[in-house]
Amino acid sequence: MKRALATAVLIAVSVALLGGPAGAATAVSARYQLRGHLPELGERPTTRVFVTQAEYDTYRNSLGDANVFPAATSLFMSFDKDVLALYTRGNDTGGRCIGTQIVAGFSGDTLTATASWQVGTCGAPSTAHYPFVLVALSRTAADGTAWLPSAKSVCLSVESQDTNACASLAGSPPAPSAAATTPPPPATSSPAPTASATPTATRSLTPSQTASPTLAPTSAPASATASRSPVAAASPPATAADNGTNFLLYAMLIAIGFLVLLSLFLSRGGRRR
Repeated sequence: MKRALATAVLIAVSVALLGGPAGAATAVSARYQLRGHLPELGERPTTRVFVTQAEYDTYRNSLGDANVFPAATSLFMSFDKDVLALYTRGNDTGGRCIGTQIVAGFSGDTLTATASWQVGTCGAPSTAHYPFVLVALSRTAADGTAWLPSAKSVCLSVESQDTNACASLAGSPPAPSAAATTPPPPATSSPAPTASATPTATRSLTPSQTASPTLAPTSAPASATASRSPVAAASPPATAADNGTNFLLYAMLIAIGFLVLLSLFLSRGGRRR
């Protein structure tokens, strides 16, 4: 009886030891990048995950006038070590914003992150009630494993379950390629004209106006050079015309002299007769 009881206790302990780590979530480092309120992000809770810089640039450019997100180079993260997650609460009660302390963990095939509410509007007007937070999630979990290749979704919530929203990672690349992390803004400029034509035009007004004075001096010498070049090209023909005129004058003088001499010779011959 005692042996059976001891065996049962050992089995229970073994199951607890083996099953505990399998059910516990592995911590993942999460660092907030930006927070605030923005109605254009939607009315309901949503989560968007950007695995590469190209994905992030495409999304921020598609917002047009509502684009308040910094460029990837201004974020406190890098896509070779982190991924970005954008959580939007949608239409909220107002008078509060999402806190900066975010706890994330990976279990099974889902990364789950939770945040808390903070009183205030994070610098937005008092009537703002569309909170969002941009979070950088490390690609490496606390135990040193890479969770992204086996992840299928990323879920974020703020305190209560009714604020939960998930994003699917099906088909997302596990790591950014060289073309995704270092593309010159062709990757950002190709989608930009579709939705961010207005902000791009607005920002380009200042450079174009400041550039026009610098272009004026360069165009002035070009026009001066162009105006001088026809004169230089026309000067040789004028010299040739002058030489032709001189030759004609000399020929006429010689002909006149010859006629004078001829008339004198003829007049003398007439007198001798």
